[in-house]
Amino acid sequence: MVAKASDQLQTEARQRSAEYAAAESHVRALHKAGELNESQLWAFASAGKFDETTIALSIMCDLPIGLIVRATTQSLSEQILVLAKAIGLSWDTTKAILRLQAAKKPSSGHEIDSLFAQFTQMKPATATKAMQFYRLLERAAVPRPS
Repeated sequence: MVAKASDQLQTEARQRSAEYAAAESHVRALHKAGELNESQLWAFASAGKFDETTIALSIMCDLPIGLIVRATTQSLSEQILVLAKAIGLSWDTTKAILRLQAAKKPSSGHEIDSLFAQFTQMKPATATKAMQFYRLLERAAVPRPS
């Protein structure tokens, strides 16, 4: 509940930011035009565009932005691996997202190698089930009107 409340406050603060609003508008326009794809996500992550990357990943995974931001800012690398594998991202794109995450928390080359091993061994079906579980958790955490 505390994490959910924190996510909601952070989301509201982000949405009031002019930079975030511009990034969201840009990414949603790409999505609407059918141009939001892996290469665009890689470009955002490689350029260090945190907002664009997280918004794009949120849309591509069909998950709330709060979960994506939490995964990237709280160094939940394994969760990033699951999401990337579930939507069929390549290792290059996944690594670009992890490096963007590493800007928040430096990681060693050994850690990246370990994550690569986890990524290559992960079965897409397992990642898809985990992502479905994330969706269920997020829906369960949303308060329902009385």
